[in-house]
Amino acid sequence: MLAAVLAAFSSCAKTELDAPANMKLASVAAVDYYLYVPDSWIICSQDGITAAYASVIDSSNVSCARYALTNEAVFENVNEDEKAEITYAKNYWTDYVSQLGSVLPGFNMLAGPTPVVLDGRAAVKCTYSATLSQKNYKYDMVICIKDRLYAYILTFTAEEANYEADSAIFEKITAEFRFQTGRFE
Repeated sequence: MLAAVLAAFSSCAKTELDAPANMKLASVAAVDYYLYVPDSWIICSQDGITAAYASVIDSSNVSCARYALTNEAVFENVNEDEKAEITYAKNYWTDYVSQLGSVLPGFNMLAGPTPVVLDGRAAVKCTYSATLSQKNYKYDMVICIKDRLYAYILTFTAEEANYEADSAIFEKITAEFRFQTGRFE
């Protein structure tokens, strides 16, 4: 029986062979999504948060985390003109942005929340900037509310000088992001 359970889990697991061209799997088995990053990036995943960065010289990075939804306000005030999932993600962002503004020096909202798609699901994308250690950074954040249970937050961070060049990489990472089916559902 144990062998059957192990076989079932191993058949669901993604491997490096499944990665899109010139990308590698960054997410660990403990999460319910597949996050792929460029082959040259350095993976530093831990405790259910997947993270990777470009290099020692280029600190551009991406992270993904899943949070259980505990704030019922996320589901309030649904905009009848848009998909409910987009409203949920916007509501989540409204709460989250106040936290960012209080902890990030020089926080400045640049764009969003704009509707986008994450693995076929409605999501929103926000762009903002902040100053840390006397360096200016730009951030892209994609928020997806899945099954009214979890918020998935995919965040790209880059120094302003690298943002334009590396944001295309984040677009590719976002396009290749996949939710696992049957896990944590």
